[in-house]
Amino acid sequence: MPRKWAKVMPGGLYGWKKTQSDSARHAILNKAVKKDSYATIIRRLNQLRNVTKDKETKKAMEKDMQYLKEKHKK
Repeated sequence: MPRKWAKVMPGGLYGWKKTQSDSARHAILNKAVKKDSYATIIRRLNQLRNVTKDKETKKAMEKDMQYLKEKHKK
């Protein structure tokens, strides 16, 4: 059975852009976690990271996912 991909709607990462500074991206992600949940934001980042071909975007998403894991680990 093929895996289904959830749709990440435009704006699903609340304005996250690879060209922003680390601190700006982290602030956006922290607000996103407050509005949605940690798991939802990690899933969206992971899904987009897996389908993107742009290495810069992939690297920024990996850094941001690691940041969220460190900040929100229990």
